[in-house]
Amino acid sequence: MKMLALFAAATMTLSFGAAAQSRGFTATPATAPGVASITTRDTLWKCAGDRCVTPRADGSHLTMCQLAAKELGVLTAFTANGEAFAPEQLARCNVRARGA
Repeated sequence: MKMLALFAAATMTLSFGAAAQSRGFTATPATAPGVASITTRDTLWKCAGDRCVTPRADGSHLTMCQLAAKELGVLTAFTANGEAFAPEQLARCNVRARGA
């Protein structure tokens, strides 16, 4: 019985941890960002490798995507709170892309 309770507690902890990690936004530009960070309005994004991320989880997902595209250029992927944008959403986002 104790084992079952421990297993249930561990499972709940992992579920909450995964949910917490998926909050925020991730922008992947067509060209790797050459900066360590960008700021869109009042949101700081940290960039590393081929993407920029922010833990901020509020705000319109489309607006956040468009603001990132405006700073980074055309995005090949965008994730909002763990959910990837569908191709049609990404196309609407990239309308605001720098140099598009």
